[in-house]
Amino acid sequence: MRGFPSAGLKVSLVAGVVAVLLSRLLPHPPSWFQSLFWLALPVAVGARIAFRGWVEKPLIRLIRTMQRAPQEDFLPRAQVGSKDLLGKLGKVFNALLEQVTTRHAFHLERLKELGVIHDFSQKLASTLDLTELCRLLDQMLGERLGFREFALLIRDEAEGDVVVQVARGFADSSKVRGMRFKADEGLTGLVLQSLKSCYIPDTRKEPRYLYYKGEKLEDGSFLSIPLLFKGEIVGILNFTRAGVDSFTPQEIQFLGTIADQLAIALCNARLYSRTRELAVRDELTGLYNRRHFQTVFPLEIKRARRFHQPLALLMIDIDRFKRFNDLHGHLAGDQRLRELAGLLKSSLREVDFVGRYGGEEFVVLLPSTSKEDAGRVGEKLCQAVRAASFSEHPSQGVRRFTVSVGVAAYPEDGEGVTVILAAADQALYRAKGEGRDRVIASAA
Repeated sequence: MRGFPSAGLKVSLVAGVVAVLLSRLLPHPPSWFQSLFWLALPVAVGARIAFRGWVEKPLIRLIRTMQRAPQEDFLPRAQVGSKDLLGKLGKVFNALLEQVTTRHAFHLERLKELGVIHDFSQKLASTLDLTELCRLLDQMLGERLGFREFALLIRDEAEGDVVVQVARGFADSSKVRGMRFKADEGLTGLVLQSLKSCYIPDTRKEPRYLYYKGEKLEDGSFLSIPLLFKGEIVGILNFTRAGVDSFTPQEIQFLGTIADQLAIALCNARLYSRTRELAVRDELTGLYNRRHFQTVFPLEIKRARRFHQPLALLMIDIDRFKRFNDLHGHLAGDQRLRELAGLLKSSLREVDFVGRYGGEEFVVLLPSTSKEDAGRVGEKLCQAVRAASFSEHPSQGVRRFTVSVGVAAYPEDGEGVTVILAAADQALYRAKGEGRDRVIASAA
C-alpha cells in the first residue's frame, strides 16, 4: 500500500546503522562482534519479511475493506484468518458492518413502506366516489402489493352490520360481494363489536371462523382490521393467506396504517354522498325533490325521443290531507307522508322515478310506458294505498287514506315538459272533482 510505513524495514535500517557505527568506534573489533554483525543482518531481513506477511498485509487488507465499505453499501467483509489481535479486530469490524447493514436495510424498507402509504393516500384522496374508491383499493392491494385474498366490508349505518363491497381471491367473488355480517357472526362480527383487530394464525383452531359462510373453505391465517374514524367503525378489512402464522408483525403494522388511511377516505366519500343526496332528496320523505325532478324530466323526454319510446307521468295527491293535518297535527301528517312515500317506492320498478312534488303531491315518471299501461300502474297504486293501514297514536286507532291520480304521456300529450305537466295536473284536478280515490287520464 503506497505510503504505508514498513516497521520491518525500519528495524533492518536501525540494526545496520548501529553495526556500522560500532565498527567505526572500535578499531579492532573482536571476532565475536563480526559474527554478531553478520548474523544481525539476515535476522533483520527475516524480521522484516515476517512482519510484512503477518502484520502489514492484513492491516492493509483491513484498511482497504474499511475504505471500500461505504461505496458498496456496507456489504464487504474483512478476512479473518487468525485468532490474534488482528483477527479479533477483523471480527469486531465485521460485526459493526453487519449491524450497520441491518439498520440500513431496515431504513430502506421503512422508506419503501412510507412511499407506498403516501402513494396509496394520494390515490384514495383523488376520488370521492365509493365505487371508484373500491376499485382503487382492489388495484393497490391486489395488483401492486400482491395480496391475493382480501375483502373490504363497509358498515351499513341503517342496519348496523357490515357488507362486503370488495372481494378478491374467492372462487366466485359475486357470491361474496353483498354478504352481510352482524355483530354476533364469526370473527368479523367480533371485530365489529370490539373495534379491535383480530389475528388468527391457524383457522383450523378457531371455531368462530366462518369461512365466509362456506364460500372459502381453505384453512390458513386470518387477519381482520377495523376501519375506525373518531372512535366509530366505518368498515372492516379482512385478509386471508395459506399457511400457519403467515402474516409477520411488520405486515400487520403496515396493513393497520393502510386501514387508517382507508377509513378516512371512506368517511370523506360517505360525507360527499350525503351532501349530494341532500341536494336531490326531500328531507322529510327521502324521495327525490322537485328540483331534481325538473332536472330529470327533460332528460327522460330526450331519451324517449331518441329511442322512440313512450314516457308516462303520474301526478298523485293525498285525498283530504289538510283535514287530517288540522285534526291530528303536522307531526302525524309528516309521519303519514313518510309512510306513503315508502309505499309508493316499494310498489314501483327500480327504473321508475318517484319524487315529492310539494306538500302532499307526488310525481312518478314511468319510462317505456304507454298512457294505457300508466293508468294500470295508477290503479295499482290507488289500491295499495287504499289497502294500507296507517297506524296512529294508540288512542286514535287505525287510519286509512286514499289518493287521486292524474295521467299524461309523451308524445300523446305533447313533447315539452310544461305541456305534459299541465296535462297531468288537469287530469288530477278532474279526478278530485269526480269523487277522489280514482285515476283519470288526460284527454289528448
